[in-house]
Amino acid sequence: MRYDSADNYQAGANVVVSNPSASHKSRAEDGDDVDVLKMAGELAVVSQWGYNCSRFIADEDYCNRQ
Repeated sequence: MRYDSADNYQAGANVVVSNPSASHKSRAEDGDDVDVLKMAGELAVVSQWGYNCSRFIADEDYCNRQ
């Protein structure tokens, strides 16, 4: 997954976060939100302060451990 700009990366992360099909949970250790689109294997992490921390392709086992 390559992006030619920070804006495009942000847009890609927002697609995951705003998708109603995404699974959502909060991580107990830091309060960050984790959104997972299982059908695409995409994971996005949003900090407790509201900014995107990361977005990447992950297998289901990794997603379940978040």
